[in-house]
Amino acid sequence: MNILIIGKYPPIQGGVSSQTYWLAKGLGEKGHRVYVVSNCWEVEQTFREDLKDDDLSLLEPKNVHLFSTTPGFRSAIPYSRSYESRLMSMALDVIQEHDIQIIYSHYLLPYGVAALMAKKITGIPWVVQHAGSDIGRLIFHSQLKSIFLECFRNADRTIGYANTRQRFIENGLSLGPIVNVRRAIDISTFHPSAAPFDFSPHGIAEDAPVFTYFGKISGLKKTNEFLEAAAIIQEEDFSLVFVTESGKNLEELKKKAQVLGMGEKCVFLPFQPPWKIPGIMKASTCIVCPESDEEPYLPKGTHGPQIAREAMAVGRPVIIGKGVKEKGYYALTKENEDILVVDPMNCKEFAEKLRYVMGHGGEMDALGKNARKLSEKQEDFEGYVSSMAQIFSSLAR
Repeated sequence: MNILIIGKYPPIQGGVSSQTYWLAKGLGEKGHRVYVVSNCWEVEQTFREDLKDDDLSLLEPKNVHLFSTTPGFRSAIPYSRSYESRLMSMALDVIQEHDIQIIYSHYLLPYGVAALMAKKITGIPWVVQHAGSDIGRLIFHSQLKSIFLECFRNADRTIGYANTRQRFIENGLSLGPIVNVRRAIDISTFHPSAAPFDFSPHGIAEDAPVFTYFGKISGLKKTNEFLEAAAIIQEEDFSLVFVTESGKNLEELKKKAQVLGMGEKCVFLPFQPPWKIPGIMKASTCIVCPESDEEPYLPKGTHGPQIAREAMAVGRPVIIGKGVKEKGYYALTKENEDILVVDPMNCKEFAEKLRYVMGHGGEMDALGKNARKLSEKQEDFEGYVSSMAQIFSSLAR
């Protein structure tokens, strides 16, 4: 098939951008021709992944072609980047030039809205995938509700969460055909044999314990709670690595680290592209994902960190918040056997969990191996890509 994807893509950071990349790569490796239309090269520096020259070729794996809006666009008055219009226009060009048979978008704003317009103009079938924020706070905004509902009404298929339909029914909203697709991690890439990242230029010795955090700095992800817990045991020999955003939030986190006496123990790296994540995980002693409950930040049941699953596939010990442990993939895990669980709001408990990891290397090695075994049993990336391809094929023009 000739598949058009309109959505987030590296160097935009985040789970959806990463998912789009791995899906496009997986589809391309199956022989489909994938054309990605994105605004990825306009992402603000705060949330931009750190791409080097030798990373650029990896943005377009086999059979994948990237088209992005560019910062040189001359904005209108009042100020606007006009993403929906520009993405739609680029999509129309790609459709005409490459005989597109199916459109897929993830996130309604701006990608789904642009895809809706492209579908309306061309009649090409469209599969929309929504995010938690789409059916949480955004759809109930008076200036977005009508166009979001048009997206769902006009999509030939909606990919959502297990509770998507129920959430719509509860709010008196209508929804077209919906399907739930279980995403999966590519365990051939996220693998214990991944080449480890070199932390030495950042002042971290090869055998030093390293706790690594990936993601934005936020209340949802319990970034501050992680730092506060580590500060309790700062007499121990370890480092914290934050692969995170730049800007105001980072400066505040750095100040907090200094106040807590943790400045010398913290390393701050910019967001990294998806293909570098396995190596960073491999070089880390433990991956810390302290997110617990979505509420009050997102609707319940609409967010689960994929970073922890990726780390498990690499065979590394992972700490997750207790709220995450209760849902989705993580409900299959066994505490202290293939994953570690904390209440991130209990700093003393959190700190002791970090101390335990450092003092029980043999147990942690065994836990990481068990995590990998669970990944091998539960993750089916081939099946995930095939399921998406089957949905596309059933609708393709």
